[in-house]
This record gives sequence, structure tokens and C-alpha cells, in this order.
Amino acid sequence: MYIQERLSPVGEYIKLVIMRRLVQGPASVEEVNEIAKRAVESVGIKYNWQTWPHLLREEVVFRDGTVELSEWGRWVYRQTREIVEEYIKKSLKITE
Repeated sequence: MYIQERLSPVGEYIKLVIMRRLVQGPASVEEVNEIAKRAVESVGIKYNWQTWPHLLREEVVFRDGTVELSEWGRWVYRQTREIVEEYIKKSLKITE
């Protein structure tokens, strides 16, 4: 059984949008920085978007300036995506 660490709604949103991108394949650190920054700006809540490496410390791997989901990260995304999306919709009133 997997027990997910509970983060703030903004933290969960950052993780979700980054993982949604990385499930498609590796991305540059700069691209992921921009994704995190845009996610926080879209919510309109003051939050340090630069914490994303800490939020995803167990789900991503850094290689030569790129970021990719680890096998664990892929499993977590598949198992929790729908639950996290519902949590975000209710908490932040975000519909995607």
C-alpha cells in the first residue's frame, strides 16, 4: 500500500503539472522551472515555485540538465493522478 505525503493544494498542483509533463518524457530543468512558475502564477497564491525539486524528490531523476520521472514516479502518477486532480479541483477551484 502506498501512503502519499499530504502537501498543500498548491504543492500538489505543482507536482501534478510537472508529473503530467514528465510522463511524456524527459524535460530540461529550465522547462520544468517554467512549468512550476506558471502553475503558481495561475493559482494566484503566494508560493515559492522553486521548491519543486523538494516536492518531487522521490519521483524524479536529474541527469545532465534534464529531469525525468523515475519508475517510482511513474507508478505514483498512475496510482494517484485522479485522486490528486479531484483534491485540487475542490481545494483550488481549478478545472483543467
